[in-house]
Amino acid sequence: MTNSDRNELRRRFVKDNSISRMSLCYVNSSREKVVVQNESFQNLPEEEAFKYLDIAKKSLSGNIGDNLMEFAFTSSQEEGENYRFLTALKESGLKNAELVDLLFDRIIDSYVYDGNFLITVLYDDYDVMTKTKDKLALDESEEVFSYIIVSICPVNQTKAGLGYLPNENRMGAREKDWVAGAPDVAFMFPCFSDRSADIHHVCYYTKDTADIHDEIIDSVIGCSTKKTATQCRTVLKDVVDESFGTEDKEKAKDMLLKIHDSINTKLEESSAEGEDVSGMTLDREVLTAAVKDAVKEEAYVNKIVDTCEEAFEKEPPVLQSFVDKKALKASEGERREKALVKEITELKQKLESPDTADMPENKAIKIIIPTGRAETIKIETMEGERFVMIPVADGEEPFIKEV
Repeated sequence: MTNSDRNELRRRFVKDNSISRMSLCYVNSSREKVVVQNESFQNLPEEEAFKYLDIAKKSLSGNIGDNLMEFAFTSSQEEGENYRFLTALKESGLKNAELVDLLFDRIIDSYVYDGNFLITVLYDDYDVMTKTKDKLALDESEEVFSYIIVSICPVNQTKAGLGYLPNENRMGAREKDWVAGAPDVAFMFPCFSDRSADIHHVCYYTKDTADIHDEIIDSVIGCSTKKTATQCRTVLKDVVDESFGTEDKEKAKDMLLKIHDSINTKLEESSAEGEDVSGMTLDREVLTAAVKDAVKEEAYVNKIVDTCEEAFEKEPPVLQSFVDKKALKASEGERREKALVKEITELKQKLESPDTADMPENKAIKIIIPTGRAETIKIETMEGERFVMIPVADGEEPFIKEV
């Protein structure tokens, strides 16, 4: 799924849409079903419908490759029970109450969360219009993309306080209430790739890119996974930290940023040459070159490369996973600050050196001129100040002494 594919679907979550059905289940902290609904989406009050559309939008948000991942089903997984279940659920259009209830049960049994949460499921038949090369839609339909979006949202209690009471037109005490937040985890099946249904992949959203809730993937979806960009960067950080040891954290941090910077430079150069960088992966050659740019000691280079290669053995991550723009920008600011501090320190040391710091103010001094130079002394004015100018030959210096 590309940004273009994702945005095309998100633009559909507006007032005029083809979403036909909505199911939800509100679960308390004791894992009990408090509310279960299964109804036509078009019959919902407009204000209420917009809330569910907002949840769907956020379920397809974030950075692709980090918050939004495309996970594949292997041939054996497509023959498994989970895949057949999701296919049956989608093909039923959420009209089979038993299948919907089974989905809720599987999520409730597996989702790791201590508080209350809301499960929402939307079903849509998207009539995908044919587009020309200039991206203008034509009248004829290319295919109908049928899909479901499943979202899991934490439900938290608001704080009591003063608020406006519209029915009484006055300020008064407002009671605590339970409100559903943004999705913590969500998935869309099947995936939407190249403006078409991709039944071999699922689109998976996670709010926390360091913890993607593997229990949902294993127990509910049943597909293969890969590391998010955040997890890839964490692996690289752990490898670099381990290589340098805990006694040299600053050096490890500096080396890590240099590796990121080297990978970013590689991507920029390849892109400038017209290459498609979206599919470029971190192979041994690229990784070795990046580490060598940052680490000069050969022993460290081999250790970092070998450990990373082992960690990413199953599936080499794409290079773009290691481009952390925020970190690079922060490190650039940090480098400039260190350089400025160093420059100020050196300037201060020069000012405090014996040649200048020990020179008394408003006191007479004796200047001993090298032989033969006295006649060349001149008094000149610069920027309103008068100075004694003493020409000195190469290698000669006047000797200044306090009287």
